[in-house]
Parts: sequence; C-alpha cells; structure tokens
Amino acid sequence: MFENPKDRVQFTNAEATSDLLPEIEIVPQEHAVAQPEARGFELPGRIWLGMISCYALFLASLTATLGSSGEAMLSISISIIYVVIFFAVARTVVMQNPGNGGSPLDRHGFLMTHFGPMDRKAVYGQILVVPLAIAFFGVAVSLIIKFAGSPA
Repeated sequence: MFENPKDRVQFTNAEATSDLLPEIEIVPQEHAVAQPEARGFELPGRIWLGMISCYALFLASLTATLGSSGEAMLSISISIIYVVIFFAVARTVVMQNPGNGGSPLDRHGFLMTHFGPMDRKAVYGQILVVPLAIAFFGVAVSLIIKFAGSPA
C-alpha cells in the first residue's frame, strides 16, 4: 500500500539451496593441548577429618541430650543421613582424580584460589569456622538442656 515503486528489488529464483549460499572454506585447526580437568578440592585430609569430627561432635551431643525423644531422634537421624551423604559425595568427587599427588597446601604451604594464594592458617580458618561453630552450638545447646534440668 505504501510501497515506493523505486525501491523494488528484483529477486532471482534458485534451483537449489546451494545456489544461494556462499562457498565455505574450512580453516585447518591447530590442536591445542587442553589443560587437564582438576577434580577434587586440593585440601589435606586433616581438614576433612576436622570437618567430620565437628559434625560428629554436634550430632553426638544432640543425640546424648535428646536421644530419649522419638521425634528428636527422627530429626537427628535425618541430619546424620545428610552429613553422610555430603561427605560421601565429596569423597566420590575426590576419588575421580586418583593421581592428584596430594594437597598443594602440604607441598608448597599455599593454596591457589581465584583471588591469589592463601596460606595454611587462612585455609584452615575459612574452611573450619562453620563446622566449629556448629559443634560449639550443639555442645552449648546440650549443656543448656542438661543444666536446665528438663530435656525437650
């Protein structure tokens, strides 16, 4: 309706699609060596043992204090299952890379992160602060319940 007759373009009919497409040249690719995939967390076993110990202390203190209650034991047993699954999945991921050669924290004293190297104290502090807080919480709750004299 509002077409300008001067802007009309003549279209050609093609017999096949290959008549419309330009010819494509394949450029030979150089095979670059890819960096090997790093599976694992590069943490020493002591950190894993520390985390497991903290969660075990938390769950043991709650079990010792609240173990007589069936509802509490159901919640505690579900928490135990979650902790076991968490560490089992982490162990499975670590076992995917059997030739990792140990932790760089043990070899060089530093662990490389996205923001630069971290020394041993920083790594231990950042990784173990939450498990230690959870263990402290579990023991504190157990002591409060014990000294208050009325288990939940």
